[in-house]
Amino acid sequence: MKTNKRLCSCTICKNVLTSNNLPIHYNSKQCRTGKLFSSPREKQERSLKCKFCDKIGSSMNSITQHELYCKSNPEKKVKKSSFGMLGKKGSNQFAKAKKMGLPLPEVSERTRLKISEATKKANETRWADPAIRKKHAEAMRRAVNNNPDSYTSSNRGRVKQIEYKGIKFQGSWELEFYKYCEANSIECFRNTEGFKYVWQGERTYYPDFYLPKYDSYVEVKGYKTERDEAKWKQFPKKLLIIDKKDIDNIKKGIYNLIVVK
Repeated sequence: MKTNKRLCSCTICKNVLTSNNLPIHYNSKQCRTGKLFSSPREKQERSLKCKFCDKIGSSMNSITQHELYCKSNPEKKVKKSSFGMLGKKGSNQFAKAKKMGLPLPEVSERTRLKISEATKKANETRWADPAIRKKHAEAMRRAVNNNPDSYTSSNRGRVKQIEYKGIKFQGSWELEFYKYCEANSIECFRNTEGFKYVWQGERTYYPDFYLPKYDSYVEVKGYKTERDEAKWKQFPKKLLIIDKKDIDNIKKGIYNLIVVK
């Protein structure tokens, strides 16, 4: 044993330690294993280091849990969130059923009513401030002006969207009119051009279709509102309005397309 004042070197493991710790050192795990730790901090870091990556945990429990799910662990476990929600934030019973190919669960009328009432209450609180409504309207107008192709008649509305030959239609009425044009060799294109009009502020109107042969735009409309009348009166080009009566005649095969010049 070589001593130098307070420090001494163990002849077995060669670790340097103080003379006060020498009596208990020989029976310690450090001496038996022969591991050399330059400092208590390095000893802690080595014991808390992940076996599969370089991550150092804050405690033995945390590093143990980390190793179970470590990306570098070839036998890592897959994390699952509470209630069996596929481990994906925001997932629910509908997403789970769709993912597993199961029938979608039925929503009771009571649940529908609760969701409806909660939505109404949230909207009343959200839009109570006129300044917020004005700010939102301005933001929407900027979005339409900056991205005109993203706001067209093919990606808005409340009716069920139908796809036919790679074209998206807002409901069966639009599809009926398109098929009529197709059957009568009339070129009919989905419109992407917006037209400015004023109704409680400046807005942008996108008709549903464009007919090159007649240089006319087409709007398929079921229910007419004051806003519709305002934008139709201000429309600068030829516009054909297709209503329920026209759709019924198309289905019966007695409709005749007439565009007023």
